[in-house]
Amino acid sequence: MRTETHPFSGMTYEELGEGKIRVVKGDRFGVFDWEGHWFEGAITHADPHFLQFVGGPNLPAGLDTYAAMAAKQAAQAADDKYNGSLGNERMMATRIATMATSPVTGKYTGDPGRDTPKGRRSAGISFQELLAGDSHPERIPATLLQDSPMRGGVTKVPTARYFEQKWHDLEVERLWKRVWQYATMEQDIPEPGDYIVYDIAHLSYLVVRTDENTIKAYNNACLHRGRQLREFDGKTATEFRCAFHGWSWEIDGSLREIPSEWDFPEVRAEVGHLREVKVGRWGGFVFINPDPDCEPFEDYLGSLPEHYARFEFEKRYKQMHVAKIVRANWKATQEAFTEGYHVLATHPQALLMGGDGANHNYDVFGNWARAVTMAAGASPHRGIHPDIQKTFEMRAAAADSTREALRPALGDKVDQYCDAELVDGYYNNLFPNFHPWGAFSRIVYRFRPYGDNPEMSIMEVLYLVPWPEAQPRPAPAPIHWLGADEDFTHSPEMGPLARVLNQDLYNLPKMQKGMKAKVEPHVFLSAYSEGKVRHFHELYDQWVGRE
Repeated sequence: MRTETHPFSGMTYEELGEGKIRVVKGDRFGVFDWEGHWFEGAITHADPHFLQFVGGPNLPAGLDTYAAMAAKQAAQAADDKYNGSLGNERMMATRIATMATSPVTGKYTGDPGRDTPKGRRSAGISFQELLAGDSHPERIPATLLQDSPMRGGVTKVPTARYFEQKWHDLEVERLWKRVWQYATMEQDIPEPGDYIVYDIAHLSYLVVRTDENTIKAYNNACLHRGRQLREFDGKTATEFRCAFHGWSWEIDGSLREIPSEWDFPEVRAEVGHLREVKVGRWGGFVFINPDPDCEPFEDYLGSLPEHYARFEFEKRYKQMHVAKIVRANWKATQEAFTEGYHVLATHPQALLMGGDGANHNYDVFGNWARAVTMAAGASPHRGIHPDIQKTFEMRAAAADSTREALRPALGDKVDQYCDAELVDGYYNNLFPNFHPWGAFSRIVYRFRPYGDNPEMSIMEVLYLVPWPEAQPRPAPAPIHWLGADEDFTHSPEMGPLARVLNQDLYNLPKMQKGMKAKVEPHVFLSAYSEGKVRHFHELYDQWVGRE
C-alpha cells in the first residue's frame, strides 16, 4: 500500500485498498475515493490528482514504481530487467539516484517571475544558464543554444473551436485535406506489400511499401462504388481488391482488373490508377499530404531535422505503441501535453523531486516548437533555488550515469553528447498533431479526431528506443488500443508513465464539459508558459481561419 506526503500541504495520503485513501494531518483525517468523493472525517477536501496517484488504477507488481519518488526506488529500478539497458526507466533511474536522496518539500509561495531581454519568464534558472555550466561545452550543438520564445502576450482562443461541429468540418477541409501529417513508421511496413490504414476524421488512406526503397499512399476507396479497399493493416499484399465487386489495383496503384469490363466501356482511363497522395519521409517516420499542390515536405519541416540529426531516430526500435480513445476534442487533449504549466497542480508527486514545471524553456521555429524540462532541482513556486555549482555537479554526474546506460546500445557515440542532451527532457511538436520528443526522451505522441465527433479524440503514445547497429532490430510493437473507459494502466508495457498520463486524462472530460458551460466564449493562454499552445493556434488560424 502506498503512503506519500503531499509536497505542499504536508498531508499524508495512505492507500486503504479498493480505491480508498485516508488523508491525515495532525489529529485530523478524511477518507476519500481516488476520484475525490469524501466519505468521512474532518478533512473534507483533498487533491484529486494526488488521490489518483496514491489510490487510483495501478500497474502490475514490479511496474508500478514512479522512479522519481525516491533514490532508493530509483536504484531498484536501475537494476530492473524489464527494459534492459535500453529502457528509459533505467536511464531515468540512474539520473534520479544521482540527483537526490530524499524528497524535496516546501511551502507554496508562487513564482514571481523575472524580466529578461526577451520578455518575462520564470524566476527559476534558465536553460541558457544551465548550458553555461555544462561539463562538456564543446559538445553543445548550435541548435541547443537557440533561444526563440513565442512573441506576443496573453491570447484569447474561442471555446467553440473545441466542440462545435462547424469547426471540425472546417478542419477536415482546410487542414486534414491539405497539411503534412504523420501517418506511420517505416519499420511498421518493412517489406514490399506491407501497408497500414491511416484514418483521420472520416478520411482514410492506404500507406504501402511498393518496393525496398519506395512508399506510396492512396485514398482508401474503390473507384467503382467507394467501398474501403482495406479496413485493417496488412502484410505482403500483391493487390488491393475491393471485397464488394472485385475491382483490383496493383500495390503501385495501377489498375489490375475490372470484372466484366465489357460492361464499363470507356471507364478504364478514369480508374486506371488509385488516387495517390504525396508522401514525405524523415527520421523513420512517414508523412502524407492529400493536397497535390502542397508545399515541399522539406520546406514544411524547416529546421526540425537539423535539431534531431544527432539522435538517428531512423535507427530506433518501436518498443511500444498504445492508442487510447479520449472524451475530449483532439486539440484540448494535445494541449495538455504541450506545456509544463500544469505540472504544479496535475502532477504534484513530481514536486517531490524539486521541480514544478514553472521554468521549462519554450521556443518556436516555423511549423514546430520545442520545450525543455530542465534537470535542475529548482522549484520557483516553492522558492527552492539550489546552489548553481551543485546543480552543475549533479547534472554532470547524472549525465555520466546516463551515458553508461546508453553505451550498450550506442557504443562510443554516447561520448559526443553534452550533459543537457542526456539529462533534460525535450517535448517538441510539429504542427498540427505530431509530438516526437527530442534527444533520448523516447516518447512520441500523436493526437487525432475520433471520427467526426468533435468531442472525442485519439491519443497515441509510442516509445522509440536506441538499438545497437550490430544487432537485428526486433519487429516493431503492434498497436494496443484502449477504449474510452479504459485507463493507461491497462497497458502495462507503458510502465510508470501510465499513472502519470492518467492524471492528465483525468482533467480532459471535465475540461471539455467546462468549456461548453463557460460563460465567456474564450480561454486564456499565457504569454510564455503556454507559448507553444499559442503558437499552435496562430498556425491553426492560418490554416483553418477564425470566423
